[in-house]
Amino acid sequence: MSLLAATSNAGVAVRPLPTPPKFCLIPRLETYPSVVSFCQTTPGKILLLLVFGIELAAITHWSYLPVLLSLSLITAFPSQRRLLVTCCTLAFAFAKSWRAGPISNAVDIALVCALAALLFSAAVRFPRSFLARRPLLCLFASFAVALLLVSFLPAGNRLQITLWNFLIVLGCYIAAIGYSLLDTHSKNRDDFVLQLGTYRPFWGTTVIPYPKGSAYLRRVEAKTPQALAISQIKGVKLLAWSLVLFFLWRTLIRIVHVHFSIPSYADLFALSATRASFPCWLAWTALISAFFEKLLRLSYLGHQYIAICRMAGFLALRNTYRPLESRTIAEFWNRYYYYYKELLVDFFFYPTFMRYFKSRPRLRLFAATFAAACLGNALLHFITGYLEFAQQFGIWNTLLDFRSYLIYSTGLGLGIGISQLRNAQPKRGWLRGRLVPALCVISFFCLLFVFDNDVGMYAPADHLRFLGHLLNLR
Repeated sequence: MSLLAATSNAGVAVRPLPTPPKFCLIPRLETYPSVVSFCQTTPGKILLLLVFGIELAAITHWSYLPVLLSLSLITAFPSQRRLLVTCCTLAFAFAKSWRAGPISNAVDIALVCALAALLFSAAVRFPRSFLARRPLLCLFASFAVALLLVSFLPAGNRLQITLWNFLIVLGCYIAAIGYSLLDTHSKNRDDFVLQLGTYRPFWGTTVIPYPKGSAYLRRVEAKTPQALAISQIKGVKLLAWSLVLFFLWRTLIRIVHVHFSIPSYADLFALSATRASFPCWLAWTALISAFFEKLLRLSYLGHQYIAICRMAGFLALRNTYRPLESRTIAEFWNRYYYYYKELLVDFFFYPTFMRYFKSRPRLRLFAATFAAACLGNALLHFITGYLEFAQQFGIWNTLLDFRSYLIYSTGLGLGIGISQLRNAQPKRGWLRGRLVPALCVISFFCLLFVFDNDVGMYAPADHLRFLGHLLNLR
């Protein structure tokens, strides 16, 4: 259908053609029958958990013990894997909220889970209702209405503060709730107790589900001791690769910002916003460094989350896989942030593609892509990242400062849409076929990165001013 909607990833197990052996930094241990057999035994499982715990301690430093305890329980009782995932997820969520803030945070989480249970039960019990037929529309429309109503309450009112805090927590769980509501259409859907295990699971508490919802976990769950051993071996390997990327990330920061004393992109952007002058080469250096720093950070964090997921017995695909090899903008987006792309596809691409412009295939594809990469991207980004600003500065002021990200998402939607419509045949040769297309794709995303909101809340004029520094148009 399209590269944006492609669900394939290099993590899928396929039978490769016979090829000469290649050098691997991390050996493919899962291909050795003796290793797989040993990892199915009790000593083998203990060794895997021990090695994984050492790797995890090198990255997280403080949270590896609870994670390792959770993985030990899940490994010891594989028949109760999904239920244990739910228990561990809830324990992590309430423990983190208790440590981070007042008890009201835990109450908000409990209320969000209760609301999700109510929506899930209603969609299951009334399959012909509008909620069951259009669950995502109901979810996001209701959230928008609640947001507007809360914003009109008297500022500083205790009720308004309480409702704002609840909506902020709900925004962090809205993607997971959406996946649960989509799962109500499945014949073999999980009960809500198991659905809770996908609500910011213990292997990675992010607003983007790693991996997708409960339906995806059912597909990738290890059903046999051999499958579990292979999944855990790949988890150990992936975390080792995450360690490599983590040290590369730290080394890049040290070389660029410490050794060569290049200001960070955020600091240089702040100088640009004050109309300070600096050479364009400095702007390019800070921008390119920030782009690769973000890429490496997203890669090692995503590998860490998926590695823990694999150790729990779910052979999920990687979140980031060789994005610098991409020859098109759409391919880069698919490789760069796989699970966020999948979220946009499931929530916005497919609903648009299935309902509109059916008689015009090219317009249908472009409209669905734009709805996902631009409109859906902006909506989710605002809900999951801007509500605290809206609580402090008001909805209208926050929307004004959100215009820069709208420029980013519009450029992203246009770039991916045009990239898919072109469908250009790859050119031959390493230079014209691989290097030049990859550099063009990286250049596009670097320039688009100027309008991202990683630097904080700035007006579009400030982003355009920094773009002028890059193009030496000051």
